[in-house]
Amino acid sequence: MSTPKNAVYKWLRVATPAQARELAKAAQTSIAHLRHIAAGRRQVSADMGQRLATASRTLKHRALYLDQQALCRVCRVCPLVESRKTKAA
Repeated sequence: MSTPKNAVYKWLRVATPAQARELAKAAQTSIAHLRHIAAGRRQVSADMGQRLATASRTLKHRALYLDQQALCRVCRVCPLVESRKTKAA
């Protein structure tokens, strides 16, 4: 079985353990849950995708920003997420 290369997997590979703890705390989840997502055992809901994307910006490290549309399959096709991105730009 190959390891899925999703956004959370890639993020955990470059983040420090302290940054991972900080993200989990800010997103109101656990490191274990992030690892389950990274391994493909759990999916990211729209709510969790938004929390992770917002929390990643609190780390103040641009290379560690998570994109909500990359995290959640539902968010990729949602016009609300796209309109929020264009307003922020």
